[in-house]
Amino acid sequence: MPTVEVVPDGDGVVDWYTPITGDHYSEINEGSGGPNPGVIGAFQTQGDDNDIDEFSMENPSFEGRTSSQVVIWTFGFIIGANSPEIQVNIGGETHGPASVGLTTIGGWHSNTFTPDTDDWTELEATGLKVTYIANVPASKNYNDISTCYALFTYESPPGYGHDFIGVPAANIDNVIGVPTENIDKIIGV
Repeated sequence: MPTVEVVPDGDGVVDWYTPITGDHYSEINEGSGGPNPGVIGAFQTQGDDNDIDEFSMENPSFEGRTSSQVVIWTFGFIIGANSPEIQVNIGGETHGPASVGLTTIGGWHSNTFTPDTDDWTELEATGLKVTYIANVPASKNYNDISTCYALFTYESPPGYGHDFIGVPAANIDNVIGVPTENIDKIIGV
């Protein structure tokens, strides 16, 4: 199935600290290319349990189709034992909070969310909000996020998938009117 990647494009509530002045979202919108070299801690929190940073995401395009899931990829690390939590709001549904799964080693971690009922339309996916919730109950605990992106999986458009030159895969046993069990008899073979 095809996918489309979107990155943060705006700030909502921003309680976490960022060492760089300006918008928080612009520090974490590198997408699947990973964090900018040398950037550690685009935004972070220490000792401020339950602080949140909320981001709006770019509008996805599903080519007029619907999406069956969104995976939020987060790059970061923690000091201490507690990973931050993530919550998403999409199509009027709130999913989470769930642990991001960050570790002391750092790296990419994913959280998958699916619709409560019907698949999401492009209109419902427009306005996706991703919220990170700090989980730092002690002053020596630390949550750090360097970048994130959302990856939507959507329904295949017609002609995408297992069709062969316009012949649906369900009919592939009959190519150009010749049953495949007789294919060895074509051109006198």
